[in-house]
Amino acid sequence: MTDAATLRRDIQALAAALEETHAQMEAGLAADLTGLDTRIAALCAEARSAGGDADELAAALERLLPALDTVAAALTRQRETLAAAAEGRHDPHSARQRASAAYGRGAPADLPSDPPATPSRQS
Repeated sequence: MTDAATLRRDIQALAAALEETHAQMEAGLAADLTGLDTRIAALCAEARSAGGDADELAAALERLLPALDTVAAALTRQRETLAAAAEGRHDPHSARQRASAAYGRGAPADLPSDPPATPSRQS
């Protein structure tokens, strides 16, 4: 049996992983959700057997629900975008996401917006 402190850390790590997964999916990247259901089931089983800490751990697991909902919504949007692409419909939203993923969210603030002009020489 895993102790409550370890379970809390595992739940926090899962929450962080779900946030990162959501961010990647919103950027148009594919997410690997392999084992997510098994991981959550194991955490739930361990929390149930935690004795006096079970209520606190159950509440921590319940706080994962919004993160799971956002990942599910992003997955639905990706599926709809792929279906639209398969049908040949243009989707500028997915093009923006692909560009954002490929080139980052924007230029760093310390870069100049335009390169300095170079004088031309005429011979």
